[in-house]
Order: sequence, then C-alpha cells, then structure tokens
Amino acid sequence: MRIVSFSILSSLLAVNSAQAFSSVSKRYTTTTAATSMTTTTTHLKSEPTSAEASSTSNSKFEWNRNNAKPSDNWELDCYSRPVIIDGKKLWEVLITDSSGSFRMCEALPSNRVNSRELRRVVENAIEEAEIKPSTIRFFRGAMFNMINIALSEVDVIAKPSRATYSLAQWLEEREREIYPKMEGYRTSMAGIDPSGSSFLDIR
Repeated sequence: MRIVSFSILSSLLAVNSAQAFSSVSKRYTTTTAATSMTTTTTHLKSEPTSAEASSTSNSKFEWNRNNAKPSDNWELDCYSRPVIIDGKKLWEVLITDSSGSFRMCEALPSNRVNSRELRRVVENAIEEAEIKPSTIRFFRGAMFNMINIALSEVDVIAKPSRATYSLAQWLEEREREIYPKMEGYRTSMAGIDPSGSSFLDIR
C-alpha cells in the first residue's frame, strides 16, 4: 500500500481546490458578461433610432368642434408661418372641412416640405377622419404645383379655390392668438396687416 504524506495530500487538495475555484470563477465571469451583454442589447433595442424618432407623426387633431356636422369638402393649406425656429422658417400643414368640424395641424421640417410629405399628412388625416373627403380645396397659388402633385395620388378632387372660409378663419385665429406667443415670432413676416384685413392672400 502506497502511503502519501499528509503534507503532500494537503498540497494536492489545495491545487484541486484552486483549479475548481478557477473553473467556477471563469464560468461565472462568462455567464455574467453574457447576461450583461444581453441586457445591454435589450436596452439598446428598446431605444428608438433617430430615423424612427424623426418619422413619428406630430399631428394635432381636434375633432367634433362646436357640434358641427362633418363635411366631405375639405380645405388645406401648406405654407411657412411667421416664426423662425433654429434659424429656419416654421412650415405647417393645416387641414379642416367646410363646416369646421375638425382641425388638423402638423409642422414640417423645412427640408421635408415636398409633395410626398404632404401626401403622407393628408393620408393620415383621411385615415383618422369620420367622413372621408371627396374634394380638397386650397387657395395658395404659390404652392399649387406641390399640393396638386400630392393630391393627385390621393382619391380626392383637388380644387384650387377662394372658397376656403373655414381655413381662412382658422389662419386668422392662429395669426392673432398662436404665432405671436411662439418663440421666434417675427412681426414682419405676419400675414395680417394693421388694418385687420383678411389673411387670405391668393398668389
């Protein structure tokens, strides 16, 4: 029978214990790192990308105004406003109907003022609306081409017209009550003259 001295046996046990601890430690470190990586990845996936954030709609809808009956005759305006934000003009799309039963406003970045973006805004409004439009009127000659192109791919009749009375009233309200309270407002760019004449300007 082979006799192993107590000191040798103790040394062997110490080595084996150290190896076992090292193995367990490595497994724990690997598992912890993997868990940390998974947690980080999950966290990153929950954050929206800049592209997703920029595509988020900022439309503001106001429905069932004054208990007015919805109409299928809509009125639209897309134009710059008397407000400068970060050195650039504020652009807005305003949509209402002839009875003023609803109002929709969406700001557009100046670098995204085009027929495709306008069509998107119009289609979103149509999707949300109780009564779908048959006709959309607009009065700005300066925006005729862009608006006409945008509406040509929507199932409506695009109609340049001065008969945009609900829209004119809304624009005058915003010129009086909304834009002057906004940071970056420029009186020199405002559409209402001191005599109080209508903002509606056919160009």
